[in-house]
Amino acid sequence: MLPVRLPEQRDLFFAHPHLTGSTWPEPPRHPFDDRVAAVAEVGSTGMGMATYELDELLRTRSPDDLRGVLADHGVRIGELEVLLDWHTDDVERVAEKVIVDYAGMFGATRVKAAAFFFPPAVPPPPALLVERFAGLCDRAADHGLTIALEPVALFPEFSYAVAADMVVAADRPNGGLLFDAWQTFRDPTGMSTLDRIAARHVTGVELADGHATPRGALDVDCLNHRLLPGAGDFDLVRFLRALDAKGVEVPLSVEVLSAELRDLTPRDNARRTVSAFRDLLAEVREA
Repeated sequence: MLPVRLPEQRDLFFAHPHLTGSTWPEPPRHPFDDRVAAVAEVGSTGMGMATYELDELLRTRSPDDLRGVLADHGVRIGELEVLLDWHTDDVERVAEKVIVDYAGMFGATRVKAAAFFFPPAVPPPPALLVERFAGLCDRAADHGLTIALEPVALFPEFSYAVAADMVVAADRPNGGLLFDAWQTFRDPTGMSTLDRIAARHVTGVELADGHATPRGALDVDCLNHRLLPGAGDFDLVRFLRALDAKGVEVPLSVEVLSAELRDLTPRDNARRTVSAFRDLLAEVREA
């Protein structure tokens, strides 16, 4: 299949939290089957899943049952999240092994990773970060997986700038940065990092909008006050044009954590989201 430029994409990928009606790591309020149906109804074919939800689903349902639901609607699980312990010295790598097993079970090809450094914790030295990220990518490559690393604005010690330096130094073909729009615009180094990074180091793009000033504390804004693309103050047109100009060729995803959207059914949420997505891409194509 030939790559599709970002402004020409029609098949919006739904990141796991977007349709669950809950916030991570709370159990989803909306059933798996309803969310798969909602994704299919708006003409999309891909969605993400979190390991904690699969853990619970597989207590009472078989992999064949879940795969059957997906197949009936023409939807795939393309991404699994979220791997957090990649930067530690955990030789057991239990969480990593679980994600790899689930990827094989459901055909996912991308793993979302992040790093949470609650004070007084700080990131490991840069050389160690590079070594551990490279190791993660090499192990993932053995299973045909791509790693999409998302810096989180709540932990500024591991900013986009720091993460980009690490990714570039590791220089693995299956490992790069996930540019989540909310994280990018809330991180003071986000857009400057996007401007300097090469396309081959970008492995994911997630859309969301936000207010110019966070609503309440940053963690509250992160979980409750993101907006659908085009409904806020982020310059998403510049964001997407900058990525497109580099030649970034990844499926566009959406991840809007919003108290307002959580009150909607998956069907209504998906419909509103795809409408906003199409309006945004039309604006990107105009210039």
